[in-house]
Amino acid sequence: MGIFSLFGKKNGQQEKDSALKTSAKKTRSKSGNTDILVTSSDDAQSNSIMAQRHMARATARKIDAIEFEMSRDMGKTKNVPPNKTAPDAKANSANKPASATEPITDFQSTLPLAMPTTDYLLEQHTDLMTADLAETESVPLLEEAAILFASGQKEVAEQMLQAAIHNKNLGQAEQIGWYMLFDLYEISNNQAQFDRLSLEYASKYEMSPPIWHDSRYQMDKSGDDTNQTTANISFPSQLDGNIIKLLERLQQVSKQSQSIKLDFTRVKNVDAVGCGLLLRALKNLKKTKHDLMLVAAQDLADNIRAILQVGRRDETEAPWLLLLEILQLLHFEKAFEEVSMDYCITFEVSPPSFEVPKNKVTTSFPEIQLETESAHRFMMPAVIEGKTDILIAQITEHSKLYNQIVLDCSRLDRVEFGASAQLLNGLVPIAGVRDNHIQFVEVNYLVMALFNAMGLKSVATIFPRKH
Repeated sequence: MGIFSLFGKKNGQQEKDSALKTSAKKTRSKSGNTDILVTSSDDAQSNSIMAQRHMARATARKIDAIEFEMSRDMGKTKNVPPNKTAPDAKANSANKPASATEPITDFQSTLPLAMPTTDYLLEQHTDLMTADLAETESVPLLEEAAILFASGQKEVAEQMLQAAIHNKNLGQAEQIGWYMLFDLYEISNNQAQFDRLSLEYASKYEMSPPIWHDSRYQMDKSGDDTNQTTANISFPSQLDGNIIKLLERLQQVSKQSQSIKLDFTRVKNVDAVGCGLLLRALKNLKKTKHDLMLVAAQDLADNIRAILQVGRRDETEAPWLLLLEILQLLHFEKAFEEVSMDYCITFEVSPPSFEVPKNKVTTSFPEIQLETESAHRFMMPAVIEGKTDILIAQITEHSKLYNQIVLDCSRLDRVEFGASAQLLNGLVPIAGVRDNHIQFVEVNYLVMALFNAMGLKSVATIFPRKH
């Protein structure tokens, strides 16, 4: 038994020697006393089945051997003083069966996490391109909701957005309505509603839901930050047996942090052994209810799909099971059901059922650098309300240093309706200066809809934040 729990074998998959026995028909020739033994064509098929099962057992033994070495190496790091026994060692050993001497496979549990979004699986895009969204034609219903929110009528704006997305009144802008509602819940620090909306979104679009930014609301809180630290595990280009050292580190950090980021951005090739090891790790992290941030998980799913073929039984089922596990973690129920049926056809078993993960799982794109990131940014405040004279003066001074004026709205939650009109009037003369180019970047969707309604896109380019 290794660090991670073994694959559960399918019911009814026990080897039966009788099924592998070759059938032979004996016929006796009438022209003489010689017996002629005629072997049926089943021999070839039986030999093929035996070869497949031999390869499966060999792969499983290889995974177990790798994990055994990992377990032994980790055991050497434990420093136990001579002639001393751990306080509960004797008591535990007296009550445990023989199998209890195996290494503990469960990771130590702690607390929960939150995260980002991914993009393409089954040729679907999770997020519309930011430039396209910024240039989206005005949608009166969304702009009205944004104005209500800007005017302090948050509850009315929430009800309007809920009705719009559920009644499908937004046409091609429907996804923007979802994003506005996500932003409203996050700005209101209403994570319960945010999580409920996330499940609806994942079910409707078969995509990972937007991310909940915990850090924005934890910045001013005092106390121990240990459980809020996210451990980062980045996988190499080859997902094979060599990832065992990385999984050793994963086990260690899982004892110290409840939130773990698994980055698959660099993974280009996968094999059966690597899939088997990663599958065991994911199952244990799910069992211990660790919060997971999966980066480029959909890309990993595509790489696994590339080595699978319906109806072809490879040396192990690990890649199929890992693909199903990832689709479950991503809440991709429809895609899971399709792969489940292919798995059922290939291995002639009942298809596994979809189970919503009990731990919190979010996903993220690999970091994409914007062209504007090299420019010096002007950080906008969290709220813009009342008179904006001081803010406009600061932006004006900033514009004297840079022709490309990047207004970073990553911290901006809300712009008051009246203040948005003042902001427009203040930016017009700055934009009128030759070679000046104003950009709003990382704008939440409520503010973006307000800016569109007020006409700010006529003096600046608006880039909404990536969900």
